[in-house]
Amino acid sequence: MLLQKLFIMQWFVQVWHKMNIRAVLLVVLLVIHEGAGAGGRPRRPPEQWYKPGTSGSFYVENSPYTDVVDEMKDWIKDQRDKETDDLEEYPDNPVLKKQFLKSKPAHWFLPLLLGRSTTKTNLAFRSDNLYLSGFTNGEGSWFSFETDGEYVIPESTVLGFRGNYRDLVAGGVGTDEQAWTHLIGLAIGRGAVLEAIAVVNGYNPNTTPDADIKRALATLIVVFMEAQRFPYIRQRVHDAWKSENGGSLDALGAEMVVHWKRTSCALLIWATKQDKGDWNSKEARKLMEDPPEGLRIFTPEQARATIGPVLRSEHCSE
Repeated sequence: MLLQKLFIMQWFVQVWHKMNIRAVLLVVLLVIHEGAGAGGRPRRPPEQWYKPGTSGSFYVENSPYTDVVDEMKDWIKDQRDKETDDLEEYPDNPVLKKQFLKSKPAHWFLPLLLGRSTTKTNLAFRSDNLYLSGFTNGEGSWFSFETDGEYVIPESTVLGFRGNYRDLVAGGVGTDEQAWTHLIGLAIGRGAVLEAIAVVNGYNPNTTPDADIKRALATLIVVFMEAQRFPYIRQRVHDAWKSENGGSLDALGAEMVVHWKRTSCALLIWATKQDKGDWNSKEARKLMEDPPEGLRIFTPEQARATIGPVLRSEHCSE
């Protein structure tokens, strides 16, 4: 009888031991399954699309405009194309890195604009062309623009319009180069920027009128990035920012925005010439024309004074 009891106890211990092992194996298999994608392959961690990037918080209601744009200007200089000697002797004209529009840029500029009360928006600008790729509303949801196969912020809501002025201010009518006329009179003072932040903060694609969000985004683009491209626009915004009555973009400032690529190409072509008096590229000749076709720019010195950062375009004539 004693032997029989010992046998039963030994059998019970063995079964219990096996059950524990199976339970542990089951837990392990469940953990592996939860961390796997289709076919049992390990899942990739979500893409941290915003890295690498430079960010900063700007209190628009209280900050001097120069504090905001000067910091962004430093961001651009830090992320210039340091592998080229094109125009390197002109620090106010940093050459941007080559664009690969179907891919994430090498770096992001991510200013957080803080407005009245708790209103805010985070903007995402590409470092290779200073174009706005996306923005957040007050809930932190990301939105991006419709594109032709260009890079889109992962898991963002893609809107039914593009981020160019033709869509933002011209109602989708005409060409990109004709849209500048709709920027004339755009309010660019501090109050207008605070109102734009409030619109973007409260943005809901189901309830916010398209015209409102488009106008707000155009305001933020002009005030913060066209002002980097063109010193004239920067000064115009600076004056409006300080004025109690605000201010607006005039015809000359509006005309400039469609000439950034052309002026950049003219300077990059000129930089390759041994004869620095040779200002005769297709782009340079076009710039000599009267506005709006040109900007009455007759020398490389005038061109360098007209723009800040230089866009590296693949569509220059030479």
